[in-house]
Amino acid sequence: MSHTRTRPETVPDPATIREHNAEIDRLVIGFESRADRFLRRHRGKLHLLAFLLAVVWATPSFLAILLGLPLVVTGLALRMWAAGYLAKNARLCTSGPYALCRHPMYLANIIIVVGILVAGNNAYMTAAGALLTTLVYVFAIRREEALLHYLFNENYAQYRQRTPCLLPHLTCFQRGNANERFSWALAWYNSIGEQIGGVVLLLILFVVKATLLAHFGYYYPVTHGLWLPVLG
Repeated sequence: MSHTRTRPETVPDPATIREHNAEIDRLVIGFESRADRFLRRHRGKLHLLAFLLAVVWATPSFLAILLGLPLVVTGLALRMWAAGYLAKNARLCTSGPYALCRHPMYLANIIIVVGILVAGNNAYMTAAGALLTTLVYVFAIRREEALLHYLFNENYAQYRQRTPCLLPHLTCFQRGNANERFSWALAWYNSIGEQIGGVVLLLILFVVKATLLAHFGYYYPVTHGLWLPVLG
C-alpha cells in the first residue's frame, strides 16, 4: 500500500513549479545557472553522499555530540517552524520566521550543519562541510532571490528592503501577513518528517561510532580533531 503526501491547497501544482524554474533558468545564465541546475538535478544523490561521507569521516566523541546536539535541535526547530509557513511559489511568506529573515529554511540548514560538524569532531570534515555549505547556499540564495522577484515583483522588493537575508535583526522585525498561519500540512508537505528522521539517524550513527571508538580505545592524532579528542 503506497503512502502519498497530499499537496496543500496553498501550494501550486508541480507543473507550475517546473514552469517557474524554467523561467528562472532563462534569467540566471552562465556558470551560476549550470551550477544551480546541477545542484537541483542531483540534490537527492548529493544529500546521500554527504550523509555517507559524514558517517565515514567523523571521529565523534560523546562530549562532541553533546556540544553539537543543541545546535542541531535549534536548527530542526527553526526548520519545522519555517516549513509550516512556506507555500513555495504560491505566496510571498512574510510571517512567522519569515518576518525575521528572508531565508529561515536556509538559516536552519546551516545551523544543523554546524551542529553536525561539531558532533563529527573532525577538522577535515569541518573544512569540507563549511566550504561546500557556503558554495551551495550562495547559489541557492541568489537563485531564490531571482525567483521570488520574478513571482512577486514589487511586493518582494519591499519585503527584501525591510527584512534581512539570513541573520535576523529583531530591531527590524515587522509583523507579516495576518492571514498566514502555521500549518502542519505544509510542514509535512515540505518534508520535515524525512529531514528530522535523516538527522536523527546520522546522530545515532555518530553515537554508535563514538561508542566503538571509546570501547576499543582507538585514538587518532589530536591535530585531526578540530573540537575534542576521542574519549576512551
